[in-house]
Amino acid sequence: MYADDIQIYRSSTLQNLGSAIAAINNDMAAISEWSRQYGLKVNPAKSKAIVIGSSGMIARVDWLSIPSVIYNGIAIPFCDSVKDLGVYLDRELSWTVHVKELSQKVFVAMSSLRRLQSFLPIPTKVMLAHSLFLSILDYADASFLNLTEDQLNKLERLQNLAIRFIFGLRKYDHVSVFRQKLKWLPIRRRRDMHVLSLLYCVLFHLNTPSYLKEKFTFLGEQSGVRSCRALTLCMPYHKTKFYKRSFSVRAVELWNALPLSIRRSKSLAIFKRAVKAHYIVNDF
Repeated sequence: MYADDIQIYRSSTLQNLGSAIAAINNDMAAISEWSRQYGLKVNPAKSKAIVIGSSGMIARVDWLSIPSVIYNGIAIPFCDSVKDLGVYLDRELSWTVHVKELSQKVFVAMSSLRRLQSFLPIPTKVMLAHSLFLSILDYADASFLNLTEDQLNKLERLQNLAIRFIFGLRKYDHVSVFRQKLKWLPIRRRRDMHVLSLLYCVLFHLNTPSYLKEKFTFLGEQSGVRSCRALTLCMPYHKTKFYKRSFSVRAVELWNALPLSIRRSKSLAIFKRAVKAHYIVNDF
């Protein structure tokens, strides 16, 4: 019996990278012993290791001298990118590989449906677009908030491809009017809506892990002042562009920009409908 998915993370500076890898190897030895006792197997041939950091830090790593990650005497190679629960992570978290993979998946799905484009009714094509195209673009999009404008434009073009499939449009036909007919949000707003939906769950669902809840605090929550009743969140202190694009900061920005009536929604379903309607009215 094989273990399905095991992940180990360690934070480290460049100077202490060797020590971090040594600690991971200790964890790997413990996992090996535990799996042996319980009859599980870990396949190191299908395992990968990656060092993630800034471009400057990655450029200074001496790949020939750093120790290997070892499992049962087998070295696990360091890779430029790894796949984690369907999300592709590269060394600098630039999302270049992930956006490329999304594009390939959408084009593969499109190629299989293009020959049926003239025969399918529009409601069927809308259903197929939701299941085969938008599901790919929406998956885990709240986790990569630091996409560049060029990457976001690529994703927007992929959504436009789905709209052209539905209405039989040519390559250079404008799609804005048709997107309005479908009541689809632009790709940036779709992601914002997913970020807000996730934040709503963090704030109000009882089973949300405490390490997530503690990242968000309402203004005046301790003293019970009016700002707490207005459901305004404290903005986390941030200085860098990288942190500004993090979920903790971006989610608070989007939340505080919503009308109070939406923030007071009694359930996630009501909240999602209200956010979408709000964005459709203001963006269209």
